[in-house]
Amino acid sequence: MLAKLFKRKVKATSRQMSIVIQPTSVTVAVKDGEDKFIKQLPCQNKDYVSALQKIAEEFEFEDTQCQIVLTYGLYQTAQVDKPNVPENEWAQALMWSAKDLFTITPANQLLEFYQHTSNNANNNKLNVVACDKNLLQPIIDCLIELEVDVKAISIEDIVLTQLVKDENANILVFHAPGTQLLLAIMKNGELCFSRHINGYDNLHQLSEIDFEAGKLNNLSLEIQRSIDYAIGQLKLERITRIIVSVQNFDSQQIVDTLQEMFDVNVTLLVSEAEDEFSRFPINIAALDELKLELSAP
Repeated sequence: MLAKLFKRKVKATSRQMSIVIQPTSVTVAVKDGEDKFIKQLPCQNKDYVSALQKIAEEFEFEDTQCQIVLTYGLYQTAQVDKPNVPENEWAQALMWSAKDLFTITPANQLLEFYQHTSNNANNNKLNVVACDKNLLQPIIDCLIELEVDVKAISIEDIVLTQLVKDENANILVFHAPGTQLLLAIMKNGELCFSRHINGYDNLHQLSEIDFEAGKLNNLSLEIQRSIDYAIGQLKLERITRIIVSVQNFDSQQIVDTLQEMFDVNVTLLVSEAEDEFSRFPINIAALDELKLELSAP
């Protein structure tokens, strides 16, 4: 599994780093007490190692604890029935039963799994995540050479739950430049459901004129389908809010347009970061998840 790629002995440190890998860019964010650093670089032909090495010339990576996040397009997912073996044997069973569900060559597959939070007692499904070892191994090797302590590798669907800390069920409408629009149902900081929506890759570039012309109509249908799924299949009592996180100058107009279509309250996600970090919410969420990882017993 993924952890085998980066287990090693390291020095204790308070410096924490999140690295977000997108198909065409790398973003590195670091917190060291009150000091902060963030940098995004474009990547040609998925040459993430060169980008990381270049960023490391500006900021010393040594003795930093790190969380890596893969965004949509760099991993594949499939939903399967739970293996009919004890829970501690699921990982081994999935390596054989799920390998043919992905386009990645089986020999290069790195698999992990997670289960959606649900009130449905009959939920018997697992979500299997596959990524390509040929993509990840050079990144891990580079970070080890830079003396970075890689604590975990995750995906944006899971990491973004850190942005909505509410005991009630909410839908997050999330889009950042370079990513595909994500709809995610979250409750108590846990993921209940997520799906990526085609057709809104340029949402950050749309204007009030586009919204008035009905560009959000299809999105509203997808949100309604997600609400219906949450109540009908996940057995959630209700959806409390639709929370929008979109890097668009007219983001309030997105909220206002969606509000006209729903009785549920529609709000903008309020970032706790007031500086340059606020432009990189996936990095913020990853740093929060890393903090949880480090505090776990």
